Amino acid sequence: MATDGDFRLQDSRLLRVLPEVYQVAAESSLPLQALLAVAEDLHRPVRDVLDRVHTVPDPGRSPSSLIPFLSRWVDLDWLTLPGPESTGTGSAGIPVARQRDLIACAAGLSARRGTVDGLTRFLLLATGVPGFEVVSEPGAFHITVRVPAAAAGQIELIRRIVKGIKPAHVTDRVEVMDA
Repeated sequence: MATDGDFRLQDSRLLRVLPEVYQVAAESSLPLQALLAVAEDLHRPVRDVLDRVHTVPDPGRSPSSLIPFLSRWVDLDWLTLPGPESTGTGSAGIPVARQRDLIACAAGLSARRGTVDGLTRFLLLATGVPGFEVVSEPGAFHITVRVPAAAAGQIELIRRIVKGIKPAHVTDRVEVMDA
């Protein structure tokens, strides 16, 4: 709540949208100035939220608590929610920063879904580890995903991604490369 010293008539956002007769009267009317000060205080929390509303759909600036919501918006909730084979560790072991990257790149990943390049990019973004190799055997409807040794601890996540991204008719094998 503003005190008499905090409210400055010339800074009032509310006064600017009032009819001219109120603007003129506010210059000399202490009760109207007090009413404006109270109204400004009451509107401040709403204005603060509205001033930040553009950050909500931005995965880089959105609060961490909204990341699961944004994941659902871009159809990544299948990955970030715990799966049936999960050990109950939360969002499939993907740190929030990587979830933000996946959400930010979701359109491009979706456009390349089912391709070797798309799967390789998805694995890099989800694990943060470069060096994945995806080998597609032409005519065999089979892929082999070679996982760098640095990502061996994320094998459950990698299998989940491979199952979710590859075409349904394609079989797969996931193997960890030697260091």
